[in-house]
Amino acid sequence: MTRDAVSRLARLRQSAAQLADQVAACGEWSGRERAEALSSLDLLVAALTRVRADLLVAERNAGTSQRPGDRSFEAARARISRTGAAEATREVRQADALVSMPTVAAAVGDGRVPLGHLDTLARVAATAAPEVAQLFRSAEMQATVVQLAVAQSAPDFARSLAQLAASRDPQALEDTHEAVRRERSLVLSHRARGTYLKGFLDRVAGEALQVALDSTGQVPDGTRSPEQARADALVALARRACAGMAGGEGSARRRVAAGSDVPAAGAEREVRGRAEGVDGAKGETGKGLGASSRPHVSLIVPVETFAALRNHHRDREAARSGDDWVVEDAGQPVPDAADQWSTMAPVPPATLEDGTPVAMSELAQALCDCEITRIVMSAEGVPVDLGRTRRTYSGVHRRAVVARDRQCAWNGCHASARWSQVHHIRWWDRDRGSTSIENGVLLCDYHHHEVHRLDLTIERHAKPPGHLQRRRASDRLPEEEPPFAPMRYTFRRRRDGRTVSAPERNPSAASP
Repeated sequence: MTRDAVSRLARLRQSAAQLADQVAACGEWSGRERAEALSSLDLLVAALTRVRADLLVAERNAGTSQRPGDRSFEAARARISRTGAAEATREVRQADALVSMPTVAAAVGDGRVPLGHLDTLARVAATAAPEVAQLFRSAEMQATVVQLAVAQSAPDFARSLAQLAASRDPQALEDTHEAVRRERSLVLSHRARGTYLKGFLDRVAGEALQVALDSTGQVPDGTRSPEQARADALVALARRACAGMAGGEGSARRRVAAGSDVPAAGAEREVRGRAEGVDGAKGETGKGLGASSRPHVSLIVPVETFAALRNHHRDREAARSGDDWVVEDAGQPVPDAADQWSTMAPVPPATLEDGTPVAMSELAQALCDCEITRIVMSAEGVPVDLGRTRRTYSGVHRRAVVARDRQCAWNGCHASARWSQVHHIRWWDRDRGSTSIENGVLLCDYHHHEVHRLDLTIERHAKPPGHLQRRRASDRLPEEEPPFAPMRYTFRRRRDGRTVSAPERNPSAASP
């Protein structure tokens, strides 16, 4: 039996070599034939990845590949395959995920879970705490992961997995955040030709810097590249600070857009740190970018997370004289912060607008100095209408559309909200469409132009892909429940109804 498998692999390799000669003339094939061949090839690569996974895990367990001088099995694999340590580590990480998650392995084999999604899942499972890694191996969580992979693009899938891991282990997210903050740096090297900059920031600080740069209105155009525009924006910020504007009206402020004070299904709180800068060319910061509102850093916080954080602080305050406090040499009591978030009940993490989870300490800091605006979400994660209509989307209307769509709504485009504009699905001038949340959709500049150029109609799907009904805010988040995904839309030509852009077919998503 063993020799039969080895012989079949040898024959498969010979067949692949012969196939390569035949495919060399694929330029003469029809587009449909090439598409079918690529689809078959993708499935074959996925099936072979499963085969390699079993072989790699068995070889590692046996230890027959390692030689004197090999630090690990991954090092031995890199030596034998000559692919390098990074690629060998990736292969072994994927193998561990496939062998320990049979439901995911089956979905990889039949093409429902792409290999890119598998690599993301394997990386999360390998770096998570043992309890969280074990949770990902449960049958229920594997089914949820497959559902998310079928429904979401690679960036959305990565964010969803990060949110699931953070909801179960907030302390791990906090530890990672603190480790990243310790690496922060900014180096300015003044040379004869000019000044060189090199640095590193944590994700939230980087978001704040990006928003501040955007607020200057320096955008790429025919005369400068994106890199040159960012350099000009940084210089503009520095000149504002030197002119004495850093501490005035341009100073950072924070805003919280909060869910209903009464816990309700789908209610969310949205924490926003707003960096108000100089007016742009159109009289208000950010309007030159199509933002229609002053730029701000946003954190989206489910109401149960807001309540859990408040209760957590109250519990720790009441425990000052208990075991959670230690005494330093100076005799002053200080909280033991090493694992202060490990005792929190599992709740969805706060996220940036693009879905990146945020450490609890960052949320707590934001809540210390912020303004609160309430946005009540429906059970499907859709903000309700917020008031009277007007020509442009600004303020809370724009923030509500961003909270629902998260990114450019064009399928396959992941342009962030900061570079996107809110388009009237029913046009304001031609169709007399209202400036309401229901009639708005987030589009990047390019696809906004395409919608008008091609005269496209837009249909919103009933629920985001991979959506499962959320429980009441008072209920605990079930293990198998995924976080909210960006809303999805179908774009069609108005004149003939031809579909131009639609979500990938997903049997688990609700019908539009």
